[in-house]
Amino acid sequence: MKKLYSQMSKEELEAEMKQIRGEMDKAEFLSQRAVLERKYLTAKAYTLNKEDFPPGLYKVDGQRLPFEVEYINGIMAWGRMGDDPEASFPISMLSRL
Repeated sequence: MKKLYSQMSKEELEAEMKQIRGEMDKAEFLSQRAVLERKYLTAKAYTLNKEDFPPGLYKVDGQRLPFEVEYINGIMAWGRMGDDPEASFPISMLSRL
């Protein structure tokens, strides 16, 4: 039985990310690639320090509007984007504006 990402060491997560990248390269369909990319971003989020993402404005990969982080819960950043009253993204998708 496979461990949850939250139970893996950094080395195990890096190995998992490498395997997922290989699967992404071989994906035949866009939908397969999208699922694998989300798995990759989730695994990557567990390798990051959530304290490195204080409240403030961020760019989210694949999104046009800035995202205002209000708080972090686990690996997820919660806040506002545009007219959405609440949105969340894995911290691995964020870069500081």
